Amino acid sequence: MPAAIEPMKATLAERPPHGEEWLFEIKWDGVRAIAFVDREEVRLQARSGLRCERQYPELAVIAHHLAATQAVLDGEIAVLDEKGVSRFHLIQPRIANTDPNAIAHLARSTPVVYFAFDLLYLDGYDLRSVSLAERRKLLEAVVAPGPVLRISEVFPGAGEHLLEAARENALEGIVAKHAASGYESRRSREWLKIKIVGEQEFVIGGFTAPQGSRDHFGALVLGAYDGGKLNWVGNVGTGFDQKALAGLYARLQPLIAAESPFAERPQPDRGITWVKPELVCQVKFANWTTDHRLRAPVFLGLRNDVAPRQVVREEAVAAGDPPPELLPDVKEATLAIDGRTLKFTNLKKVFYPDEGYTKRDVLNYYAGVADLILPHLKDRPLSLKRYPNGIKETFFFQKDTPLTFAPWLRTESIDSEHTEEPIRYVFAQDRAALLYLVNLGCIDHNPWMSRSPTLDNPDFALIDLDPHQCPFERIVDAALLVKGVLDRIGLTGYPKTTGGDGMHVYIPVEPDYTYEETRTFTELIARLVIARKPDLFTTPRSVSKRQKNRVYFDYLQNGKSKTIAAPYVLRAYKGAPVATPLAWEEVRHGLSPEQFHIGNARERFREKGDLFAGVLEKPQRLEEALERLEKLFR
Repeated sequence: MPAAIEPMKATLAERPPHGEEWLFEIKWDGVRAIAFVDREEVRLQARSGLRCERQYPELAVIAHHLAATQAVLDGEIAVLDEKGVSRFHLIQPRIANTDPNAIAHLARSTPVVYFAFDLLYLDGYDLRSVSLAERRKLLEAVVAPGPVLRISEVFPGAGEHLLEAARENALEGIVAKHAASGYESRRSREWLKIKIVGEQEFVIGGFTAPQGSRDHFGALVLGAYDGGKLNWVGNVGTGFDQKALAGLYARLQPLIAAESPFAERPQPDRGITWVKPELVCQVKFANWTTDHRLRAPVFLGLRNDVAPRQVVREEAVAAGDPPPELLPDVKEATLAIDGRTLKFTNLKKVFYPDEGYTKRDVLNYYAGVADLILPHLKDRPLSLKRYPNGIKETFFFQKDTPLTFAPWLRTESIDSEHTEEPIRYVFAQDRAALLYLVNLGCIDHNPWMSRSPTLDNPDFALIDLDPHQCPFERIVDAALLVKGVLDRIGLTGYPKTTGGDGMHVYIPVEPDYTYEETRTFTELIARLVIARKPDLFTTPRSVSKRQKNRVYFDYLQNGKSKTIAAPYVLRAYKGAPVATPLAWEEVRHGLSPEQFHIGNARERFREKGDLFAGVLEKPQRLEEALERLEKLFR
């Protein structure tokens, strides 16, 4: 059972999406918590990652309501008013309470309910890669609802109706979740929240002096993080009673600081006492002003279940909005890019017939992720594979760059390993060059493993895992074996899907080793993992001689002038899959290369950033690792 799980978060949306594939539920106004149930023990993890079961002792009986030995639930802890509506101000006194006597009294006077809306783990099975629809079926099968544990009811396709009902009952809002969504520890557009009134958490960065008859302070000075900087969003001066004013003032005194914690000082800033940005509060408000300030904010309470650095300004998106696009829906267009004038032609030509994706879609994809791809292409010779009429028509390879290509493209003559004749390779050094090549029908991009001018010395060693008539779960098992070896010899590897049916693990190295040395190094790893699990691998180089239902460990791919699909590139396969960098915790059964494609990859990359940055920024030496590797053979 996982020891900890970062919760999946919903993106704020302007309106509910349409379609029966969307499951709608009430947005409970309480404290998000993941419940880890291990036999009789119940452990609760708040969004901050901290444990919080001591604050809610009545939830210890959750285990008795589950037909399972071990389970992980995701849900919301809430206190209901007399009408059965969750209200944050009712649970607020319980969030930070640490006094056992007070907690016991509150458990009797203000009991909580855990509304379970997801099942992430069940008796040995990690369900995070299973669709939400299937997870919900299992949730309803194993939970026996009771006074402290309920299942958050879902209403397929009923977004507008449920939103209106929520509005009539003065609820916070609703949540929409795509039935096919897996569970990802990030903010996702597969889950959307639609709020009736603005409400979110903010960081307290200071307080103003009291005015008139008010004691302690006048208003709290609020902020939210953006790119690591705390931005001022306004002040809240209503929603406090005398007890709240006194309690907050006492909490703020030890945090008083000499300098403003905000990136830009609030204006006017007279009479403000600055504090370290360590407290988070919940605030409701009418809306945002055009200069990103809160309109009509009202204080609801403090919360310690959210870390200050997690607080960002939530901006609503239109459900289903596509990412910004470079090219409009026209047959051809001429644009200035990086100081070059590029003409894009045949934009309506269908490149992926089954899905209907056009050349324009492919160009827009690469324009959107150019900043991620280009660092992994820069200074590397490219072998072009051109699909002028799409993935189902004739394609051709092109290494030798013709003189008809744009003269501003970087090219370099490199002697062939086989014929010793010079080949004029092309490079994708910037966005203009990348899009120029895509316009030629280059759907994917295949660079060398070394850079010019040190072409004899690769800057990563490649672990290439290819399936031979086996399910992808076997590729996952092989990759995890490789990771185990890398961990033991003190090296870091970076996994990615190939976009096809295999997986790559990059091991960044200083560009001081020859291809023969990196090939020998990966061969040693191959021999070690094959010896440990021979029934998982097949070894013949000849495809016809390989055993079925096995993984082929292709260490011979480490060679000068050999190329592989770069990270973040589209592949010319059904579904328009993308070669996608992974975090190691994502390499588990249920992972499928098809789940990353042109339709969702850009959103993932915006959330995850460049998971392959370490390949470029953290080269490693092999000498000590080789010594440790040799010992593993003894």
